[in-house]
Amino acid sequence: MEYTFDFRRNFPMTATAAIETSIDTQAVVSAPSSAPAAAVQLTRRGRLLLLGLPALLLAAGLLAALLFSAGSLLNQAQATTAADHGVQAEQITVAEGETLWSIASAADSDTEVQQLITQIAELNGLDSAQLQPGQVLHIPVD
Repeated sequence: MEYTFDFRRNFPMTATAAIETSIDTQAVVSAPSSAPAAAVQLTRRGRLLLLGLPALLLAAGLLAALLFSAGSLLNQAQATTAADHGVQAEQITVAEGETLWSIASAADSDTEVQQLITQIAELNGLDSAQLQPGQVLHIPVD
């Protein structure tokens, strides 16, 4: 009788038992190639990434849209039908030889001449003191 040693069992066995063991081992090693594929299992972290991240992005987008729309509703320009609160002005046409000083001195105003010249220049968008005959100017009145 011939004995072999099986390291898994840690005791001597007969030749017949050794053959059966080697046959069983071969059966386990050679799995059929047509076995069905295992279904994909998501872990807890995978489910969180797959479902939680898009939900988080959607919630952030909705919150941003809500804040922008609320801000636009609260910050509206108020239109009014009341009269303009601009400067009251008189329109004149520049004659030959007139200067800003002569026009400001002749104006019916309680304002000093130098201040009135500055106001005329600002009101008419003048860059210099040069006036052209026929030029239309707006002169502030009190």
